[in-house]
Amino acid sequence: MALLDDLTSNLEAVRAEFLAALEGVTQEQFERRPPGDITEGEERWPIRDVCWHLGQYDDYQRRVILAATDGRPLPRNEPTNRPGYLTTPDLLREWLGQSRRALVVLASHLDEAALNREFEGAGGRMLTPRGILKWIAIHERSHIEQVNGLRALPPGG
Repeated sequence: MALLDDLTSNLEAVRAEFLAALEGVTQEQFERRPPGDITEGEERWPIRDVCWHLGQYDDYQRRVILAATDGRPLPRNEPTNRPGYLTTPDLLREWLGQSRRALVVLASHLDEAALNREFEGAGGRMLTPRGILKWIAIHERSHIEQVNGLRALPPGG
């Protein structure tokens, strides 16, 4: 179980790093989109939408792991729009805490066999819950860099 503890500790640590990147963010910084023209298919998220994305990503990957370990068909990834009331850093920090807690609780109940069970993911790639849990942390670290870049933008820019 030490390896599982490492996985869940890493998930909790990277979320703490992400939340630390939000410390002191102003409402203006939270809502500001990156400057420049947006090309077709491109998404330029403000910090607020990065937070929503990470919470949804936790939820989707949790549902994938649960379905895969139960031998059920995998859920489709159908992101939803952020509810209109989730507009402040405090509310989205709470959302991120809830989404990560649910993922960590699921992960903490997986045994070694479940963590290493291979299943076919999107695009025919073979995945394991262990690999997904590792990837979630890597994915989130890239968004920490994104948030730091967004915070560094000049006001109104």
